[in-house]
Amino acid sequence: MKVILLEKTHDRTKFNCEEKSLTEYITKQVSQDIKKKLAACFVVVNSSNEVIGYYTLTSESLGRESIPSEFQKKVPRNYNAPVILLGRLARDLSQKGTQIGEHLLLDALHRSFIISSENLGAMAVVVDPISQHAIDFYTKYGFIMLPDSGKMFIPMKTIEKLFK
Repeated sequence: MKVILLEKTHDRTKFNCEEKSLTEYITKQVSQDIKKKLAACFVVVNSSNEVIGYYTLTSESLGRESIPSEFQKKVPRNYNAPVILLGRLARDLSQKGTQIGEHLLLDALHRSFIISSENLGAMAVVVDPISQHAIDFYTKYGFIMLPDSGKMFIPMKTIEKLFK
């Protein structure tokens, strides 16, 4: 299963997942975000070139006080913590049970690790889960809940261990 950057030739019109906002994002909004450099979108397509799964990555920073205390010492007091935001991750209903969601997540984490190692300083990947199901999903892969924000955090050191 190959994950690639979204292209204009990819058919997004039939994409449908359990979360309406994620369906609407890929079918109506993503092109504008890409054009404005607000996000990069990576997809998996089927043999008919239809998008069957996707995720987005964006650079972001969190206030030093927002990250777990054991990581705060790595960030100077007057800095924000540089992170990569895994903004959206979804798979089409037709792919339920195929583990495409896990495949997309691992691709996003690996891609984020490579980016942070070679091109951009980032100490972690952050997600903003939209449901308890999403929280449970991310927890399985080592994400931890950030206090007071509803976001989840996985340090690059943890991601590095996933791929060794």
